[in-house]
Amino acid sequence: MIKKILLGILVILIGGFSYAYLTYFPQIPAANGYVAKTMCSCTFISGRSQESIQNEDLGESPFHLTSTEIDHENQSVTTSMYGMAPRTAVFRGDVGCILLDGDDNHKISLALNRSTKANILPSFQKRGLDTPPDSSEANLTQLEQAIQNAFDPSLRMDSIKTRAVVVMHKGQVIAEKYAEGIDADTEILGWSMTKSITSTMVGILVKNGLMNLEDNNLFPEWTDERKDISLKDLLQMQSGLDFVEEYSRTRLSDVTKMLFTSENVFDLPVAKELKYPPGTHWYYSSGTTNLLSKLVKKKLSEEAYLRLPYDSIFNPIGMNTAIMETDETGIYIGSSFCYATPRDWAKFGQLYLQQGNWNGHQVIDTSWVDFVRTPAAHSKGNYGGQFWLNVNKSRLKDAPEDLYSCNGHLGQYVLIIPSYDLVIVRMGLASPPIFDLNKFVKEVLDCFDPISKEAEI
Repeated sequence: MIKKILLGILVILIGGFSYAYLTYFPQIPAANGYVAKTMCSCTFISGRSQESIQNEDLGESPFHLTSTEIDHENQSVTTSMYGMAPRTAVFRGDVGCILLDGDDNHKISLALNRSTKANILPSFQKRGLDTPPDSSEANLTQLEQAIQNAFDPSLRMDSIKTRAVVVMHKGQVIAEKYAEGIDADTEILGWSMTKSITSTMVGILVKNGLMNLEDNNLFPEWTDERKDISLKDLLQMQSGLDFVEEYSRTRLSDVTKMLFTSENVFDLPVAKELKYPPGTHWYYSSGTTNLLSKLVKKKLSEEAYLRLPYDSIFNPIGMNTAIMETDETGIYIGSSFCYATPRDWAKFGQLYLQQGNWNGHQVIDTSWVDFVRTPAAHSKGNYGGQFWLNVNKSRLKDAPEDLYSCNGHLGQYVLIIPSYDLVIVRMGLASPPIFDLNKFVKEVLDCFDPISKEAEI
């Protein structure tokens, strides 16, 4: 009898171990990659402490089970889980931190002579950054309270988990606030707000005649019906590709494989088959955006490609802290990885609010601004050209319909509101419903009067 009991216990243990192994072991390389990449970028780009990164960004399961070593001399980070499947990320200057898949075979790096001087916004040229904001057009006391309501009372990452808020009115930073450990000089990951920067890169190539919205036959790998996918379909998330955008702790999906287990972010999405005919179905896909990034790379030399976001977007508008990160092969991870200070994210929103013009220089055509605000046919008014929309107030019921935005994982937002001449940036570690975006936007808008009738979209 005892032998049977012991045998039964052994069978249960083996079964439990086998289940855990098959369920969770495939996740370990991705988890280690996530931790190594996050720790590397937050250390060498944002300048934050390991303790802060571990507690705030990596405190949840399974990331708290990992062990991480930071090599400050060689600017690299290695992470493993109980010694299993170690992953390494290395800092490479102006392309940020690169997550390696085995050996570093490509040696991608970029070192630009970038200005460290803050490039002031157009309206600051006469006023100066330290000049108190004009209170004649906003209820500043009410605005201060609205912003305070967006933070945890402790100013820590307790519940609402807001890290930064910047409010710009008519090109002027009229209010801002930061959580404990974060300030105006802290670069913060925008996550999928990066998609809007990738769209802007495409817009610049369209402006220069190197790409066209109706382009198809985009990749030599697409010899079947996928040859009919157009550039516009990719931009509007209507490619029809069977890419799984799902974040789960029990299984790897296409997006987690692409970002945290692959040498490059192109091979997986380009190999996906069609689930729907091109242009007939809307589905949010980070793989789609990285196909756009690869398309841009195909049109340029390697150096010109790596310099493109800096020379054509960041430098002209003074986003001097912005860093776009690549995969190991040198493709910008245009879906997910751009760091910048909240003020610099606000500048990006201001560029679009100003119809692509910055100090008299047309960075992007007004036609591109119009395009990214045009609803994708099957998105129910929620999505344009790698920007989120609010047509019919379907996303934010108390915000105007002309609002459009860059949105990122865990509640990163650059909200562009032409009818109020406002740009609002919120960055944090919690998204709706934990962070009530509609309530926050309404409370900020209540402090201003609209400047004109809402723009038609």
